[in-house]
Amino acid sequence: MVVKKDIIYKLLVTKKKATSLQKLSEELETPMPWLLYTLKSLESEGLVEIFYGNEKAAIMIKAKTLEDYF
Repeated sequence: MVVKKDIIYKLLVTKKKATSLQKLSEELETPMPWLLYTLKSLESEGLVEIFYGNEKAAIMIKAKTLEDYF
């Protein structure tokens, strides 16, 4: 299943907190490499933040919202 960038961003915004790449991949039923590529594109647009979590070097993703800038 191919998921569009806007759907991924809207899902992350509704979560209101960071989620792991693995959990997001499972939820969207999308392979992690493709999802990471799409998330990198969203990060370059300034819409998401990708960082490493505390546990087992998990890759975490969080949508940036207007609240992040205030």
